[in-house]
Amino acid sequence: MVNLKIIIAIIIGVIIGGVIIGGVIIGGVIEFNAEREGAPWRAASGPFQIEKYEYYLGEKIFFNAVNVPVGVNGEIIFFKPAKDGINKYPKQLDGVPPETISKKVKYLEIKYDGKSKQNFNQFFEPRLNEWKGICDRNDLVGEWVIIFSGTQYEPIHFTVLNYSMPSDPRSFEPLVGIGKC
Repeated sequence: MVNLKIIIAIIIGVIIGGVIIGGVIIGGVIEFNAEREGAPWRAASGPFQIEKYEYYLGEKIFFNAVNVPVGVNGEIIFFKPAKDGINKYPKQLDGVPPETISKKVKYLEIKYDGKSKQNFNQFFEPRLNEWKGICDRNDLVGEWVIIFSGTQYEPIHFTVLNYSMPSDPRSFEPLVGIGKC
């Protein structure tokens, strides 16, 4: 009977200890998330924002639009560095200085219209793509620029670093002999 009481006391002690430790861990996660939600967006132009100025290879780039005016519409165009230094974007963008995109290649575009949607979030991950001819990490690394066609908003610049995220198991080995690579 004494052994059963000792075992029950140990079980209760382990449960109480687990609850205390779990509460500390959960409290830290909640505090981290609350801190994250309140963190300011780092780069903004008009109603458009990105989270940071620098990103690792393979890291998601979060883009936010808040209170886009009703009369504002166009395209949000992400340009990546051009390895050969030639702009491969076929049409001119009114109001965009040529030097801003002269050594960039169009990577992604997002259409927007403040009349139909004034607030939205989007994210993407710059990655290798044999069909777009993005064959190795050097095609992604460097200064990117976001242009807002249809507006007078200033471009937003950010950099993709030549480092993978520490927890990312991908190696970003070059793609060879497939698609446009």
